[in-house]
Amino acid sequence: MFVSSRYLTVFFAAFCAAFFCRADALSVAKEALRDGLWSIARLNAKKANDPETLGIVLEAYAREGKWEALLKELDAHENAKGDIPAYYRILAKVKTLSADEALKAFDGLSFESPDFIRRGALLKADVMFNSGDAEGAAKIVEEHSLSSWNDESKMVSARIFRSLEMNDRAFALWREVAASTNASVGAFVAAARNLGETNLLKVAYARVQTPDLKRVVGLDLGRRLLESNETFAEGEMLVRAIANNSPDAEGAMESFVFLAQAYLEREEFSKSADAYQKAIEAWPLLARNVAVQDGYAWALLKLGKTGEALTQFARVEELAADDDTKAEALVKQGDVLSSLSRGVEAMEKYRKALESYPEAPACRKLKTLVELTDLESKGRELYGEFRFDEALKTFAEIAERDHTRKPRMEYLEMLCLYGLGRDAEAALKAKALAAGCQDAKIRAEAALWLAKFFYNARQWQDSCVLFSAYATNMMPSSAQAPSALLWASRAAFALSNFKGAIDLSTKLAVDYPESSEKIPGCLLQGEALVALSRFDEAVVVLEKVAADSKAAADERFRAKMLMADAMFLLGADNSTRYSDALKDFMELRQIENLTPPQKILVSFKIARTLEKIGRMDEARDAYYSSVILAYRDFRLKGIVLDDEIKAIFARAAFRLSDEYESLGQDEKAKSILRLVIKSDVKTAADEARRKLERIKEKGAF
Repeated sequence: MFVSSRYLTVFFAAFCAAFFCRADALSVAKEALRDGLWSIARLNAKKANDPETLGIVLEAYAREGKWEALLKELDAHENAKGDIPAYYRILAKVKTLSADEALKAFDGLSFESPDFIRRGALLKADVMFNSGDAEGAAKIVEEHSLSSWNDESKMVSARIFRSLEMNDRAFALWREVAASTNASVGAFVAAARNLGETNLLKVAYARVQTPDLKRVVGLDLGRRLLESNETFAEGEMLVRAIANNSPDAEGAMESFVFLAQAYLEREEFSKSADAYQKAIEAWPLLARNVAVQDGYAWALLKLGKTGEALTQFARVEELAADDDTKAEALVKQGDVLSSLSRGVEAMEKYRKALESYPEAPACRKLKTLVELTDLESKGRELYGEFRFDEALKTFAEIAERDHTRKPRMEYLEMLCLYGLGRDAEAALKAKALAAGCQDAKIRAEAALWLAKFFYNARQWQDSCVLFSAYATNMMPSSAQAPSALLWASRAAFALSNFKGAIDLSTKLAVDYPESSEKIPGCLLQGEALVALSRFDEAVVVLEKVAADSKAAADERFRAKMLMADAMFLLGADNSTRYSDALKDFMELRQIENLTPPQKILVSFKIARTLEKIGRMDEARDAYYSSVILAYRDFRLKGIVLDDEIKAIFARAAFRLSDEYESLGQDEKAKSILRLVIKSDVKTAADEARRKLERIKEKGAF
């Protein structure tokens, strides 16, 4: 039969297309299997007429955990022989039957190829391990050459060895997997997590793409980073980001609690308390976790939130399952109550601990301390009731009976003397403690008290020395050290020792860059620089405060005001600076949410500057409408204004009155003075009456 060449050409083209289609389908199936696209892998595998297709289809079902579909596929190939159907059939049984039944299915089963011999042995070892026979699993593993096993097999073997505390072998296998250039992402990540090394976890976190696993690895890495001061901030950011965005992620709860505990160990008590609180809110089951509640209680106690700490320690006592923890929680409740001068309640807790858990470590020293603690609580109660004389005697008795408590009792005696109005004796006792007390903490506390005492007495020099000594030598790591430096700087400023004030505020900024006192210190530094006419330096410092997002609105306002003041002072040598100052004051007046005192202060400075540049009509209007009337309106609304603003009101009124009088407009001058007389500024009202009488007498002639 003759066949045309055209027909042969078409037939050949169709044959080639079908052949290459099958070849392409097989390639696609393999790629899809590698990329985790299981349904696409099965679809293309079934298109290809190739011995490999059954293995691809079965592996895709296995990866997806579709064991029933996998068994149906095997039934459809019931005549298929060899390792592939045998292995996947036993794999499906392992996944769907009980451990005992699955182990029986291995009886008489054998494989031919080394790869499936290994896979079968590993599968059986895994079943034995999960059924509790770790030693049997290890024996199977040891019967095979681990060097020929792939990375996933090594991971299963390492898990078995680790369960038997054969740690050297487990870690060796994990290191082999981690070092392998061909290890799958899953195997490498598992090895890195088990090894727990920061560098490996960083690589694992970068490599893994699956969102759930990436979160798990990220939390592992975050906890590891939290263990080092150098990487703490990085770990903190990572744990917070993952736990906040994915609270249901595996390990999120544990990692966030780990962060809270890390804050506590670093003595960052505010962050610790906040983290514990957020953890309990995010994961309510933590409300019954003893360790979490105990950590939260300690953080609150260290923050000085004694009432909340007391509640938390009571919660720990309620939740604790062992006597030692219950006893410790009771003792801490007693300590907190004692610090709150609730001595009767404190003693109830101590006695309950002694009676209920006499052998607990927390109670061993309690017996000898109960009586004195009770007595100290009584003394504190007397002090709190302003019964200073009785409290003084009580503290003196305790000091006599227990020399370990003597420094603290002498400090309390000093407070009693001050409370009794015996200031000189209190100061002498404070001086003695600050100079010679063996307890460094009490020595520092006495010095700090004495510094405050001198400051209130306007003994600036003594105050400055003691505040500085406290922050520099005695307790530089104390939470009160930055505040002491700030007060030292203020004392120096009060002495007109502007250079000293600058040096102290500079030390505050350098030594305590994160302190809340830094910004007030910079403001004081800027003011001191202005006082020394070092305007350029002042502006540099003040600009930083004005731009600092951490600065409060009133602090930013103060910084801008001082910069404008500096510009105004420069006007004495260069009159064009007055115009610059006016612009700055005008910009300040436009700020939203200015307080009434701030509005009056800026308005006064605007009026004063207008006067300097000769714009008298505008100056008079500003003095009257924006200062004098504004002050009256605020007072009518019940707004309380401080002495500084009262003084500004008086200055504006007298300046405007004098201006009208100089213009021969005495009636206007008298009207302004009458406004002052009706005001709440007594000293200014008295002066206004005298001025008014003088103008009236002048008119009588």
